[in-house]
Amino acid sequence: MTKSLPARTKALHERLVTLDLLGANVQETGLLEDLRTDLAPLAAELSRALDQRALLLGSGIETPEPPSLGTARKRAATLLNRFSAERKAAVLKERTGWASLLKEVKAASTDVSDSVSRTWKGYRHTVFTGEAPALVKGRIALTPSNNAAFKTYEQLYQTFRAEFDKLPADAAAIERVKALATRLTATAKEFDFDVPVDVKRFLEAIQSGGAKLDLLTDDVLKWLKDNNVFSNYRIVPGSADGSR
Repeated sequence: MTKSLPARTKALHERLVTLDLLGANVQETGLLEDLRTDLAPLAAELSRALDQRALLLGSGIETPEPPSLGTARKRAATLLNRFSAERKAAVLKERTGWASLLKEVKAASTDVSDSVSRTWKGYRHTVFTGEAPALVKGRIALTPSNNAAFKTYEQLYQTFRAEFDKLPADAAAIERVKALATRLTATAKEFDFDVPVDVKRFLEAIQSGGAKLDLLTDDVLKWLKDNNVFSNYRIVPGSADGSR
């Protein structure tokens, strides 16, 4: 028996309601996807910055948390609570909540990245406090042992400094920096800075562009010969204006 007209009408109405709900869901899904598309790249950028901060913290390098990160977290928590109560895109976009979240996430990402970068660059002067090779060279006597130690020191220092031109990729990179710092400290202890006063004056003059003959005292000559570096130096006539 065929359904009565009222029954068919009721069934048709129910189907239309179902189709209308499906259409509304599709539309709502599209709106939510648009919001997700807006947030995704900013969230990924912040996640990378937080991973870098976590890497430093995990290696015992204290890295300050910028206030903007707390602000973004608070905004996200507020919107999440609202959305959990009513899963509508309109709830997220109510007033300026969504626009503020995007702005605050971006600011937090920038601030965390800056904090990580400053901390890493500053860590260089924490893990190793020794002087740059150019400064060391001007203070040591050019003995064979000092020259050998200096060559090693200079190579290690250049490698060490290069590690801070970029952020560490992993914990192994940080451990490598610590190992370099340890080797630099050990190498620096090999330098002999203890030389007679006359020798120090002579060597300082050499490093500054040249020593006058009156600085070549008997004590200096003896020291140069005793340390097997006498042949490393030559007498060169100066120019009329006193320069070499």
